[in-house]
Amino acid sequence: MYDMEYFELYLNSTNAMSGASTPHSCVFNIGSINDFVPNAYIYQNAHCCYVKVKYFSVEETTANFKTANIGTILIEMNGALPNSVKSNNISTSNSSNMVQSNIIGIIPTSSSDNVYSSVAYDNSYIKSNNILNGNIQINLKDQDGDFITLTGSKPYVMMLCVAFEKNNNLEYNNNNISY
Repeated sequence: MYDMEYFELYLNSTNAMSGASTPHSCVFNIGSINDFVPNAYIYQNAHCCYVKVKYFSVEETTANFKTANIGTILIEMNGALPNSVKSNNISTSNSSNMVQSNIIGIIPTSSSDNVYSSVAYDNSYIKSNNILNGNIQINLKDQDGDFITLTGSKPYVMMLCVAFEKNNNLEYNNNNISY
């Protein structure tokens, strides 16, 4: 197992490139991290990274989540994630109910109509495409996969932890790697 290099990204939906007025779907330019994090360039051409939702908070009440029947918030990122699947409705054209997932975090709403395994909701790292190369879209959905209706007056904040495997035998910033 390799050592890991960690980056922490604080995202505030009010600061999104787009979606600030509809924070349930926001776009952030994560590629701009390379402008001020000294060693991020090393991982610029890495194919994958690991992403973890370390902290999440939204300005919404438990009562409103209960009224909307939202017991769980799914935090999704654009693009399918390798090594990650989720259940899906079975259709007449596809009898398989598993599809590739894009969920990077799951957050309980503490609605009194739901029971949770842990109130600490310690999300694990999820293998992802390299998110330090441009824009990412963060979507907030309920347990049924429907967008949570939020307005600009109900922003969220999130701390993402992004990790890369350190590999001394490979220079990620060299585009002409020969194997």
